[in-house]
Amino acid sequence: MGEPETVIEAVFFDAGETLLSPQPSWSELSVKVLGDRGHHVTLEQMREAWRYGGDHFIRASEEGRLFSTSQGESHAFWTTLYADMLSFLEIADEGAPQVLYETFSDPSNYALFADALPTIEEFRSRGVKLGVISNFEGWLKTLLDVLGIRESFDVIAISGDLGWEKPDARIFEWAMDEAGVKPAASLHVGDSPNFDAQPAHDLGMTGVLLDRHGRWTDLEAEYPRISTLSELVEISEGL
Repeated sequence: MGEPETVIEAVFFDAGETLLSPQPSWSELSVKVLGDRGHHVTLEQMREAWRYGGDHFIRASEEGRLFSTSQGESHAFWTTLYADMLSFLEIADEGAPQVLYETFSDPSNYALFADALPTIEEFRSRGVKLGVISNFEGWLKTLLDVLGIRESFDVIAISGDLGWEKPDARIFEWAMDEAGVKPAASLHVGDSPNFDAQPAHDLGMTGVLLDRHGRWTDLEAEYPRISTLSELVEISEGL
Protein backbone atom coordinates (compact mmCIF):
# COMPACT_ATOMS: atom_id res chain seq x y z
CA MET A 1 0.00 0.00 0.00
CA GLY A 2 1.21 3.54 -0.74
CA GLU A 3 1.56 6.54 1.52
CA PRO A 4 -1.77 7.89 2.84
CA GLU A 5 -2.90 11.02 0.99
CA THR A 6 -2.28 14.31 2.78
CA VAL A 7 -5.41 16.40 3.20
CA ILE A 8 -4.77 20.11 3.67
CA GLU A 9 -7.23 21.55 6.19
CA ALA A 10 -5.62 24.99 6.65
CA VAL A 11 -3.61 27.31 4.42
CA PHE A 12 -1.52 30.06 5.98
CA PHE A 13 -0.18 33.00 3.99
CA ASP A 14 2.69 35.37 4.59
CA ALA A 15 1.55 38.97 4.04
CA GLY A 16 4.19 41.20 2.43
CA GLU A 17 5.19 40.16 -1.11
CA THR A 18 2.79 37.23 -0.86
CA LEU A 19 -0.69 38.70 -0.51
CA LEU A 20 0.14 42.38 -0.74
CA SER A 21 2.85 44.87 -1.61
CA PRO A 22 3.51 48.60 -1.81
CA GLN A 23 2.27 50.02 -5.08
CA PRO A 24 3.57 49.98 -7.70
CA SER A 25 6.42 48.13 -5.89
CA TRP A 26 8.97 48.64 -3.11
CA SER A 27 11.57 49.79 -5.61
CA GLU A 28 9.32 51.98 -7.76
CA LEU A 29 7.82 53.76 -4.77
CA SER A 30 11.32 54.29 -3.35
CA VAL A 31 12.45 55.83 -6.65
CA LYS A 32 9.49 58.22 -6.52
CA VAL A 33 10.15 59.25 -2.91
CA LEU A 34 13.81 59.90 -3.61
CA GLY A 35 13.00 61.64 -6.89
CA ASP A 36 10.66 64.00 -5.07
CA ARG A 37 13.63 64.87 -2.84
CA GLY A 38 15.84 65.64 -5.83
CA HIS A 39 17.75 62.37 -6.13
CA HIS A 40 17.87 60.62 -9.49
CA VAL A 41 17.94 56.86 -9.01
CA THR A 42 17.17 54.33 -11.72
CA LEU A 43 14.81 51.48 -11.04
CA GLU A 44 17.59 48.92 -11.44
CA GLN A 45 19.81 50.82 -8.98
CA MET A 46 16.96 50.84 -6.49
CA ARG A 47 16.36 47.13 -6.93
CA GLU A 48 20.04 46.49 -6.25
CA ALA A 49 19.81 48.63 -3.12
CA TRP A 50 16.83 46.63 -1.87
CA ARG A 51 18.65 43.35 -2.51
CA TYR A 52 21.57 44.77 -0.55
CA GLY A 53 19.29 45.92 2.26
CA GLY A 54 17.63 42.51 2.51
CA ASP A 55 20.61 41.23 4.50
CA HIS A 56 19.33 43.27 7.45
CA PHE A 57 16.51 40.76 7.97
CA ILE A 58 18.87 37.77 8.00
CA ARG A 59 21.30 39.48 10.38
CA ALA A 60 18.51 40.50 12.74
CA SER A 61 17.24 36.92 12.88
CA GLU A 62 20.71 35.48 13.43
CA GLU A 63 21.36 37.99 16.24
CA GLY A 64 17.98 37.39 17.86
CA ARG A 65 16.81 40.97 17.26
CA LEU A 66 13.10 41.54 16.73
CA PHE A 67 12.11 44.40 14.44
CA SER A 68 8.32 44.32 14.52
CA THR A 69 7.38 43.86 18.16
CA SER A 70 7.38 47.53 19.19
CA GLN A 71 7.12 50.86 17.43
CA GLY A 72 10.56 51.85 18.68
CA GLU A 73 12.20 48.68 17.40
CA SER A 74 10.37 48.99 14.08
CA HIS A 75 11.42 52.60 13.59
CA ALA A 76 15.05 51.88 14.48
CA PHE A 77 15.25 48.82 12.22
CA TRP A 78 13.66 50.34 9.15
CA THR A 79 15.33 53.74 9.30
CA THR A 80 18.71 52.02 9.75
CA LEU A 81 17.96 49.81 6.75
CA TYR A 82 16.96 52.82 4.63
CA ALA A 83 20.06 54.75 5.70
CA ASP A 84 22.21 51.78 4.72
CA MET A 85 20.51 51.60 1.32
CA LEU A 86 21.07 55.32 0.76
CA SER A 87 24.74 54.87 1.61
CA PHE A 88 24.87 52.03 -0.92
CA LEU A 89 23.40 54.43 -3.49
CA GLU A 90 25.86 57.16 -2.40
CA ILE A 91 23.01 59.50 -1.48
CA ALA A 92 23.49 61.94 1.39
CA ASP A 93 20.07 62.90 2.79
CA GLU A 94 19.54 62.71 6.55
CA GLY A 95 15.78 63.17 6.28
CA ALA A 96 15.12 60.52 3.64
CA PRO A 97 15.08 57.45 5.94
CA GLN A 98 12.25 58.96 7.99
CA VAL A 99 10.26 59.86 4.87
CA LEU A 100 10.71 56.33 3.52
CA TYR A 101 9.62 54.90 6.87
CA GLU A 102 6.45 57.00 6.85
CA THR A 103 5.75 56.10 3.22
CA PHE A 104 5.96 52.36 3.79
CA SER A 105 3.95 52.60 7.03
CA ASP A 106 0.98 54.14 5.24
CA PRO A 107 -1.74 51.57 4.39
CA SER A 108 -2.90 53.70 1.45
CA ASN A 109 0.35 52.86 -0.36
CA TYR A 110 -0.43 49.11 -0.48
CA ALA A 111 -2.54 46.87 -2.69
CA LEU A 112 -3.27 43.17 -3.13
CA PHE A 113 -1.56 41.15 -5.82
CA ALA A 114 -4.01 40.23 -8.57
CA ASP A 115 -3.83 36.52 -7.68
CA ALA A 116 -4.44 36.99 -3.93
CA LEU A 117 -8.21 37.39 -3.71
CA PRO A 118 -9.08 34.67 -6.27
CA THR A 119 -6.85 32.21 -4.39
CA ILE A 120 -8.38 33.13 -1.04
CA GLU A 121 -11.89 32.77 -2.44
CA GLU A 122 -11.11 29.41 -4.04
CA PHE A 123 -9.83 27.92 -0.78
CA ARG A 124 -12.77 29.35 1.17
CA SER A 125 -15.20 27.81 -1.30
CA ARG A 126 -13.59 24.46 -0.53
CA GLY A 127 -14.05 24.88 3.22
CA VAL A 128 -10.32 25.23 3.93
CA LYS A 129 -9.38 27.27 7.00
CA LEU A 130 -7.28 30.33 6.18
CA GLY A 131 -4.72 32.27 8.15
CA VAL A 132 -1.96 34.85 7.98
CA ILE A 133 1.46 34.30 9.59
CA SER A 134 3.53 37.42 9.13
CA ASN A 135 6.53 39.30 10.45
CA PHE A 136 4.78 42.65 10.48
CA GLU A 137 3.91 45.45 12.85
CA GLY A 138 0.49 45.37 14.52
CA TRP A 139 -0.96 47.76 11.94
CA LEU A 140 -1.15 44.84 9.49
CA LYS A 141 -4.70 44.23 10.78
CA THR A 142 -5.63 47.77 9.74
CA LEU A 143 -4.02 47.16 6.36
CA LEU A 144 -5.99 43.93 5.87
CA ASP A 145 -9.15 45.88 6.72
CA VAL A 146 -8.29 48.60 4.21
CA LEU A 147 -7.73 45.94 1.55
CA GLY A 148 -11.01 44.26 2.42
CA ILE A 149 -9.70 40.81 3.30
CA ARG A 150 -9.35 40.71 7.09
CA GLU A 151 -12.63 38.85 7.53
CA SER A 152 -11.46 36.18 5.08
CA PHE A 153 -9.06 34.76 7.66
CA ASP A 154 -9.85 32.48 10.57
CA VAL A 155 -6.46 33.18 12.18
CA ILE A 156 -4.16 36.20 12.02
CA ALA A 157 -0.73 35.64 13.59
CA ILE A 158 1.26 38.88 13.50
CA SER A 159 4.69 39.07 15.10
CA GLY A 160 4.00 42.65 16.22
CA ASP A 161 1.13 41.36 18.37
CA LEU A 162 2.54 38.02 19.52
CA GLY A 163 6.20 38.88 20.10
CA TRP A 164 7.61 36.02 17.98
CA GLU A 165 9.05 36.52 14.52
CA LYS A 166 9.47 33.86 11.88
CA PRO A 167 11.42 31.57 11.69
CA ASP A 168 10.55 31.10 15.40
CA ALA A 169 8.43 27.94 15.53
CA ARG A 170 6.14 29.45 18.15
CA ILE A 171 4.36 31.79 15.73
CA PHE A 172 3.56 28.87 13.39
CA GLU A 173 2.47 26.67 16.28
CA TRP A 174 0.24 29.41 17.71
CA ALA A 175 -1.48 29.82 14.35
CA MET A 176 -2.07 26.09 13.98
CA ASP A 177 -3.39 25.81 17.54
CA GLU A 178 -5.81 28.68 16.89
CA ALA A 179 -6.99 26.97 13.69
CA GLY A 180 -7.23 23.58 15.41
CA VAL A 181 -5.04 21.82 12.85
CA LYS A 182 -1.95 19.63 12.94
CA PRO A 183 1.24 20.42 10.95
CA ALA A 184 0.63 17.56 8.51
CA ALA A 185 -2.70 19.11 7.55
CA SER A 186 -1.30 22.64 7.25
CA LEU A 187 0.28 24.54 4.36
CA HIS A 188 2.22 27.79 4.67
CA VAL A 189 3.24 29.90 1.67
CA GLY A 190 5.56 32.90 1.64
CA ASP A 191 8.23 34.65 -0.36
CA SER A 192 11.23 33.73 1.82
CA PRO A 193 13.05 30.41 2.06
CA ASN A 194 14.49 31.41 5.44
CA PHE A 195 11.38 32.80 7.09
CA ASP A 196 8.55 30.92 5.38
CA ALA A 197 9.05 27.72 3.42
CA GLN A 198 11.95 26.15 5.35
CA PRO A 199 10.72 26.70 8.93
CA ALA A 200 7.23 25.53 7.93
CA HIS A 201 8.74 22.42 6.33
CA ASP A 202 10.88 21.78 9.40
CA LEU A 203 7.73 21.79 11.56
CA GLY A 204 6.07 19.14 9.40
CA MET A 205 3.86 21.58 7.53
CA THR A 206 3.80 21.78 3.75
CA GLY A 207 6.07 24.75 3.13
CA VAL A 208 5.75 26.50 -0.24
CA LEU A 209 8.08 29.18 -1.58
CA LEU A 210 6.38 31.91 -3.62
CA ASP A 211 9.03 33.21 -6.02
CA ARG A 212 7.24 35.94 -7.98
CA HIS A 213 10.43 37.45 -9.40
CA GLY A 214 12.54 34.36 -10.16
CA ARG A 215 15.04 35.01 -7.38
CA TRP A 216 15.32 31.40 -6.24
CA THR A 217 15.50 29.42 -9.49
CA ASP A 218 18.76 27.76 -8.43
CA LEU A 219 17.56 26.87 -4.94
CA GLU A 220 17.59 23.17 -4.16
CA ALA A 221 14.97 22.46 -1.52
CA GLU A 222 12.63 19.77 -0.23
CA TYR A 223 9.58 22.00 -0.65
CA PRO A 224 7.84 23.26 -3.81
CA ARG A 225 8.47 26.63 -5.45
CA ILE A 226 5.72 28.51 -7.30
CA SER A 227 5.66 31.81 -9.18
CA THR A 228 2.02 32.76 -8.58
CA LEU A 229 -0.56 32.06 -5.89
CA SER A 230 -2.83 30.62 -8.57
CA GLU A 231 -0.59 27.53 -8.52
CA LEU A 232 -1.26 26.94 -4.83
CA VAL A 233 -4.57 25.10 -5.16
CA GLU A 234 -2.97 22.56 -7.48
CA ILE A 235 -0.07 22.14 -5.06
CA SER A 236 -2.47 21.48 -2.18
CA GLU A 237 -4.38 18.90 -4.22
CA GLY A 238 -1.27 17.04 -5.35
CA LEU A 239 0.09 16.18 -1.93
